[in-house]
Amino acid sequence: MSATFPFTTPRSLDNEPEAQELLANSGPVAPATMGPIPIWLALSYAACRQVLTDPRFSREEAVRPGGPVTAPSAANPLVLTSMEGRKHARTRKLVASAFSPRMVALLEPRVQAIVDSLLDAQPRDLVAGLCVPLPTMVICELLGAPYSDAADIRRWTGRLMTSVLTPEELKKAENDMQGYLADLVEEKRVRPDDKLITALVAVHDEGGHLTSSELLANLQLLLAAGHDTTVNQLGNSLLTLLRHPAEMRRLIDDPALIGTAVDELLRFSRLMAATLPRVTTEAVELDGVPLPAGAGVLPIISAANRDPAVFPDPDRLDVARADAAPLAMGFGPHYCLGAQLAKMELRVALTSVLKRFPGLSLAVDESELTYRMETNVRALKSLPVTW
Repeated sequence: MSATFPFTTPRSLDNEPEAQELLANSGPVAPATMGPIPIWLALSYAACRQVLTDPRFSREEAVRPGGPVTAPSAANPLVLTSMEGRKHARTRKLVASAFSPRMVALLEPRVQAIVDSLLDAQPRDLVAGLCVPLPTMVICELLGAPYSDAADIRRWTGRLMTSVLTPEELKKAENDMQGYLADLVEEKRVRPDDKLITALVAVHDEGGHLTSSELLANLQLLLAAGHDTTVNQLGNSLLTLLRHPAEMRRLIDDPALIGTAVDELLRFSRLMAATLPRVTTEAVELDGVPLPAGAGVLPIISAANRDPAVFPDPDRLDVARADAAPLAMGFGPHYCLGAQLAKMELRVALTSVLKRFPGLSLAVDESELTYRMETNVRALKSLPVTW
């Protein structure tokens, strides 16, 4: 069957019927068009994992001007998500220490304190009262950005994460964010602290491998993507649990399931349809399907996470599911740098909400819930609840 991307699945759905139908009827890899651009969709779990790990599927080629899948808002070649090989490894190593398991564990008491303070107010809208402020406060604390700047950061992030910017609008949004970060970098030179920006400034100033442009570009990535996806995943996870009261009760009765529950919610609660495209550098076979060199390939994570070959009964939410890891946070060299931090925030927030408010329910009919339509991700505008 022929296919087009983006899909037209309503934002309200946890699953992606178009993607699942393609996987069932067209196999693990399917030709499609993305606007005027021909592209291959990797649909199976195995195909998506291969695209994310096989160096013959190149991110650098996908962001090259004039490449087969380059869009007007193509990723900055200076950021981690656009790098490969040694360049990617050395830049990632410089940043990764802030997201180590030890650092995440040290941050957990602070995250718990933030969650407790937010829930003390008994917010009637969990998006505004919990989902937005928690990750924003955490990423500000991690980087050393003042929380008084949170409103500006959210506004800039909203612009950068949208899918409808013209090249000129994208450039202005980047300039606004990087202008702010450049001022913050200079402030850390004068008044250093023990946060990530100070550490990266020290690496740069001591002749390390981060150039000024790379420093600002990757700080922008961390500040924007580092909290926006957690905001949206937390909202989607809470809504999914409200839609599945038996599984929510199971988690309330056995809080020890929270680790598998977070992974299952990452699999089940569709955050986005696809991750970043790649381009083949040579002829390659993708899960049994031959592709030519120079082909654009898009990993459809929403299909991979519902692949029945990997996840038995994939359309059933099971907070105790112990199957293979979902691909919601990627896989391989570009696995989400902040995955452990995001999962910890999700564990703490969900556990705290269910422990303190086991009678949680929606305050409106589901049909009244609204979503941000201008973004690439599934993002609730609000989640009205009663306790």
